[in-house]
Amino acid sequence: MKAITYLDENLYRKKKKALARYFRRTYKYLSMKVIPTLGKEGKKDGIYEIYLPTEELFEKVYGKIYLHFSVKNDVAIIEDILPNDILISCYEKDLPTYKGIPYETIKDLKKIKIVERLINGNWNNGIRGRKLSWATWRKN
Repeated sequence: MKAITYLDENLYRKKKKALARYFRRTYKYLSMKVIPTLGKEGKKDGIYEIYLPTEELFEKVYGKIYLHFSVKNDVAIIEDILPNDILISCYEKDLPTYKGIPYETIKDLKKIKIVERLINGNWNNGIRGRKLSWATWRKN
């Protein structure tokens, strides 16, 4: 590959700024390791996703952060950084954070707190007397 282009450069830059503000480690990894090697790798034509490192708590609530790109005729086309909703919200306005994780609504904050309790293992009784497990969490 010799060149890197963007499907929508403005949207990509907005999401990259959101990463720089709220997810410093992910931003550094993207800027210093992924993008410089993207132009040097000899990938075949196709669609690719690169997982960017995220905190476990954010990953469980909103999903993993991916760089979605495609290769066509030795040109890497950066298409998107996922998840869309939270990254665009992080760019457009200052979001409150809970333990370094940005959230938009009270519902998101409750999800973050529940997942944190599940990860740390200090969930005593669960909901209505049952133990809460990941299977119960996914079902609800």
